[in-house]
Amino acid sequence: MTACGLSAAAAGWLISLPQPRLDSGALPTHRAVTSGLEELSPPARVHGPAGLDAAVVPVAARPDGALNLPKDLRTGGWWALGTPVGAAAGTVLIAGHVDTRKHGLGPFAALHEIPVGARVAVTGADTKVRFYRVTARRTYPQQKLPANLFVRTGPHRLALITCAGPYNRASGGYERNLVLYATPTA
Repeated sequence: MTACGLSAAAAGWLISLPQPRLDSGALPTHRAVTSGLEELSPPARVHGPAGLDAAVVPVAARPDGALNLPKDLRTGGWWALGTPVGAAAGTVLIAGHVDTRKHGLGPFAALHEIPVGARVAVTGADTKVRFYRVTARRTYPQQKLPANLFVRTGPHRLALITCAGPYNRASGGYERNLVLYATPTA
């Protein structure tokens, strides 16, 4: 499997992401009620153009700060300490491997083809579908994702992340990350 190390860093320094307490061995699901109006829910599936269609499971950060993404190429990881779908603020961060040596390209490879303006759907564990419109595409060096991707404050948005750039055989991973930013839409 090729490595797709996604971690947060600001000004070149690795940010230590807080780890969830796993007393029961399961990641938190953030199923809370807000103002009695809408239930928050972890994302369960992401779907969009160019072949983006993947299950999504909660993930945490490894001790080195990188997201511990699922090994299954067809499954993305939602940063479980981030914002769930249905929230009024913060970033819903979903990341996935672009490829593996054994299976080739996965659904997150589609992020390289999705244009600004495209619509993406995120289905929550509550089965509600929320739509987002892609507003920006950015690439960042590995180990230098912006810290503001890992927040539960600020305007509500979706960040879809996968590996990009050349593959570095010496380090066993890609040199960059691609981030698609998207905002809620009707």
